[in-house]
Amino acid sequence: MADQEPADQEPAARSRFTLTGDETWPGEAADRVVQIVSAVKDKTTGNVVLAVRAVVYGLVATAGAIGLLILLTVAAVRLADAYLPIGAGVGSATWAAHLFVGIMLTVIGAGLWKARTGSAKPVYAALIVDAAIVIGIVFYGTISGLV
Repeated sequence: MADQEPADQEPAARSRFTLTGDETWPGEAADRVVQIVSAVKDKTTGNVVLAVRAVVYGLVATAGAIGLLILLTVAAVRLADAYLPIGAGVGSATWAAHLFVGIMLTVIGAGLWKARTGSAKPVYAALIVDAAIVIGIVFYGTISGLV
């Protein structure tokens, strides 16, 4: 009987782990942990997913824009080769169509380069110069075709 504790004292192990008073605190604590983990997940994982989506959509849009730019350039060269009177009488005039489209894009690029400071006037001037070049070539072809 020397191993038994007195009746007025509880065993040490029992007093440490006995729930007293409000017995719902484990559920409330678990709910609070879930709320904190969800908030951290929303702040970190949500932003990372949004950033990765933006990068992926940006890459897809860039690839599509590059493909469209290539198709438009090829179409411009084909149209210039077929319908503009450039390089006539020189044999295969595809080089002249390439030169023509290159000059047009260079003029527009120079206008965009000058417009980087904020004014759109150089872009308008570049478009006017391009239109003047096209009109001049068409008139030259019309006049040379009449003569």
